Amino acid sequence: MKMLLYHQHLEQTSELIEGRLLLIESGVASIANTYIATSGLPNNQSFDSLSSPGHGAIPQNSLVGVDHYQVATTPLYMPGIKGVEGNFYKINPDTVTVNGVQRGDFGVHFDANVPGSSGCVVLRTAVGWEAFEKNMKFLLTSGVKEVSLLVSYSR
Repeated sequence: MKMLLYHQHLEQTSELIEGRLLLIESGVASIANTYIATSGLPNNQSFDSLSSPGHGAIPQNSLVGVDHYQVATTPLYMPGIKGVEGNFYKINPDTVTVNGVQRGDFGVHFDANVPGSSGCVVLRTAVGWEAFEKNMKFLLTSGVKEVSLLVSYSR
């Protein structure tokens, strides 16, 4: 069974912090693919910003009380949505609460606008995005509807 793990260093900085999205073969704990990714906007990639709608990174699982998120393997095609401008792989649950603040509408997509995201996990390179889409299509055609996503951060 495959799963996704997103890890990023968090700190207050005006620079964009890149993390890694890993596709893992969970039964044998081996990495099937690694993608350069990020979540949140510059100046909003700190632990304090995880409860900041539209700016902060996707909250880690432990903060929202879910064991894992679920990423749909069927993309939503959103060519007219600024920042997405293509396929969007929806992350469930749709909304979560962090420090009393509701966040949501997360997904995985290409970083198609200004660097960073409003909370989605965005892939930073065209090569990585193409590989991610190929991996998701393979999972979908293999009958996998959703892939678990664990989100972790370090200081």
